[in-house]
Amino acid sequence: MKDFVIIGSGFSALISYYFLKKFNIQIISSNNINNNLNNFKSRKNLNINKLFSTKSQSRGDFIYYKNNSFKIHDRLSFGGNTNLWGGFIDIQELSDKTLSYFKEDRIKLEKLNLNTNGYKSNIDTIRQLRDSKNRILDSSKFINNILPGYVHSIQINKGRISIKFFNYTKNQYDFLDTKKLIIAVSFPQLIDLLIRSELINKAKFLTLEDYVHQFKLSFSEHLNIYNNSDFIVKYDLFRALKHYLGYQESIDRFLIKIPMYINQTFYNKKIVGKLKIDYKNKKIIEVDNLNSFGDSIHYCNLKIDNLGINEYISNISKNIIGVSMPFVKQSKPRPISNDIINNFSKKIL
Repeated sequence: MKDFVIIGSGFSALISYYFLKKFNIQIISSNNINNNLNNFKSRKNLNINKLFSTKSQSRGDFIYYKNNSFKIHDRLSFGGNTNLWGGFIDIQELSDKTLSYFKEDRIKLEKLNLNTNGYKSNIDTIRQLRDSKNRILDSSKFINNILPGYVHSIQINKGRISIKFFNYTKNQYDFLDTKKLIIAVSFPQLIDLLIRSELINKAKFLTLEDYVHQFKLSFSEHLNIYNNSDFIVKYDLFRALKHYLGYQESIDRFLIKIPMYINQTFYNKKIVGKLKIDYKNKKIIEVDNLNSFGDSIHYCNLKIDNLGINEYISNISKNIIGVSMPFVKQSKPRPISNDIINNFSKKIL
């Protein structure tokens, strides 16, 4: 029996891995080759792929009905969203222990500078996480011994949690027991897992929080801040294209002065998205038609019938710990990587 099993392999799984690797742990994660999941529904409207990113298909039990303004995402791949994210983090909120783990793996904290790497922010302590080859951090390159598998359900027994998962290597369902379970998966995968495990069977509504988010063209290298509580990252033209295409390699050597920029702004204004569960037809239906909800891919603070997900899970078992975005509550618009680390620290350390 394992001390800890971590489901997922994105940034929240990486942080869990760093702090728990001295224990007897196992990481289970679905990879981008999920042909063995044909029994699950294909959800093309949840796919988030870019030209240079590893390709991933969302699969699960529940179909999400939403219009183009309400964006929910799902990546079944080693590394999750770190395959295509910007890698931004605020070093002001990082512990010495976290910094030591990054240093141990030769993960660099690159200062943003429009004249040297093509980025700029209104917050001086924002950095970009890069590996030793100067690529934006992809957590799959730092987590060892990932067990390729798709977790079907969990069962809580006295003194242990039993995990049923499809083992890609064996091409069959398998079981693994653990003392404590760390859930580090996306919102759609979390809901499917809880429903399959019969840990949600009567709830009707799901709510998530996000900050208003916008990309805007600019012709000035200045930030032109209107509200100091907003968070802004300015990209030069080439870095904007780089992120749009999901290209994670460094292009620092390309610094051609073209007075065209993209401002990515996270406004200090929260919006709430509400969804309804239709168990009979296996649908998750949008209730509120909110413009650009989920556009930031930072939606978090999940509530199930107005009960916070952390309390909901704690009422089921103290040995299940959620660390991914649905379990995080942001107090201000910033990179959510900091909140993921702080959320983990409160629960585990």
